[in-house]
Amino acid sequence: MKKLGLFIRAFFSHTLFLINLGVAAWLLLCRYASTTDPADVRYLGIISLSTVFALIVNALFFVVWLFSRKKWRSLLSLAVLGICFRMIPAVFGLNYFEQNNMLPQLGGLKVLTWNVHGLGLYDRPVDKRRPEKMFALIEEQQPDVLCMLEFYTNNDGSNPKARKYFEHAGYKEYRFMYDNDLGAKIFIGNAIFSKYPLSNFKETLIDEYIKLMQCDVQLPHGQQVRLFVVHLQSFLLADKEKAMLEEAQKSAKKLEKQKAYTHTFLEKLNRAYQKRAPQAILTRAEIDKSPYPVVLCADLNDVPCSYTYTTIRGGLADAFAQKGKGLGRTYNMISPTLRIDYIFYSDSALKLIGYQSLKTPQFSDHNPVIANFVLK
Repeated sequence: MKKLGLFIRAFFSHTLFLINLGVAAWLLLCRYASTTDPADVRYLGIISLSTVFALIVNALFFVVWLFSRKKWRSLLSLAVLGICFRMIPAVFGLNYFEQNNMLPQLGGLKVLTWNVHGLGLYDRPVDKRRPEKMFALIEEQQPDVLCMLEFYTNNDGSNPKARKYFEHAGYKEYRFMYDNDLGAKIFIGNAIFSKYPLSNFKETLIDEYIKLMQCDVQLPHGQQVRLFVVHLQSFLLADKEKAMLEEAQKSAKKLEKQKAYTHTFLEKLNRAYQKRAPQAILTRAEIDKSPYPVVLCADLNDVPCSYTYTTIRGGLADAFAQKGKGLGRTYNMISPTLRIDYIFYSDSALKLIGYQSLKTPQFSDHNPVIANFVLK
């Protein structure tokens, strides 16, 4: 019996270490996916969705071996976590003891970006008061620059509710970039509201129905920041399919029924990754042309440490990584690990003093992201 017990213990220990090897390879594959064009390796981009779990499991293995008799085995996960160390703050906000100042600063720059999902236009029945409620929430934050993605205007370019808010909140500038429509009467796109003067407005077509919006923000004392706004390719999942995924998470039986759709989901996800890659490259090329410090407000439709994220971020700082906490979820469906809305910035010229992402599932499928800066 004693020999049998030793055999079982050894078998379990070796099996666990083999699993640990597989988990370490999983995390290294996530790192590889973050720097490799999804067009080069089929389905590779999709592995980025699991980065948060790969990090967690490797951290657990490190702890397990550290408190076991074979402590040396903890070095495997420790080494892999060390190799992937730069991924950690992008995925997990560890800034629980950082000061977080969200009050607008005199001469500073407070930026709010929000995918407003058509201000409720897509939902049925339409809540006619939703735009007013959303603008009231924004007004509480007092942003100097407001970027609204999936914003809409009428065919004459107007949005009466937005105009009323624009005048009430004291904005001096408004720009709208159309990239899609709902019939002949509604234009969908991105909008910028600014309390500072804007100049050099430009639209760059980076794909069909995908445009990069940019302008220069004139700050006090003659300083300028180039603002970019972009909304990249979605995952190509219809609302019905998103709802199906959420239901599948809650019930194993329903998950069995949805197996027939797995291939379709994977193909859609893979196609979306392949479409976003050249969009990210073109966006990065435009950012690199900027003679001024940069602020980029983006709905990347992609998670941290994906190829899209890594390419677009480049040498910019991620506001969440600097001041955020937890997983920083910004998308209110499917999974709590989906942070897909970002504010990137040039930390050589701008000092981040506050970051926040409000929970607003009652208004949009996305949460607003806010960054508060002072000039260096």
